[in-house]
Amino acid sequence: MGRSPLDIKNMALAEVPSTRIETEGEASIEGQETLAAYQPALEYLLEDFDWGFAIRRQTLATLLTNDRTAEWQYAYALPEDMARPRFVLPFGADLANSGVPSYPAWGPWRGFEGMVPFRISGSTIYTTQQFAILEYISNAPEPSTFSARFARALALEIASRIVTPIKKDRARQGDLIKMAEAARERAKADEMNRDPESPRDFVSESQLVRAGILPWA
Repeated sequence: MGRSPLDIKNMALAEVPSTRIETEGEASIEGQETLAAYQPALEYLLEDFDWGFAIRRQTLATLLTNDRTAEWQYAYALPEDMARPRFVLPFGADLANSGVPSYPAWGPWRGFEGMVPFRISGSTIYTTQQFAILEYISNAPEPSTFSARFARALALEIASRIVTPIKKDRARQGDLIKMAEAARERAKADEMNRDPESPRDFVSESQLVRAGILPWA
């Protein structure tokens, strides 16, 4: 079942424990503290792992003046909602006939997805890829797409941040920090089990030949 930010904030308040809130940003201390903690806690989790629901692909359409021509061929503006980059894909938008092309299943196995070098400085990404497509983790995924384990991990992360200003209880904060860490690891394990592309183990050429992917022995 999809959850809203208000649902997750009330999950956090139940862990403190403290009074529920009825509206976003209400004037109570619970409303103000959950409002302040939600986005930083969300971005903390998003920057920690490649959550499938937060992965986006975007053509880097804004070409900037390249001030590092000795190092890189192209400079682009980063997406405004980027929490963390994953890859500059090894094909450009000029090769996409309709939208962004799908990535071959064998690409992640062989490490091809990470073959294009890039560097980020400020709000600029430098790369060697023309018409570049960036795959990245968004800092603004739709909360209704969160898994139950991610939502709980986020609620506990928020709770660990708001318990001291609301309850002045350092002992409870320590407990919540440990609970948040454990919930985050469980959510990551669950996400890896959901994603068939998450294992990045090396696949030998002989295995690929047997699978019919490579034509040579």
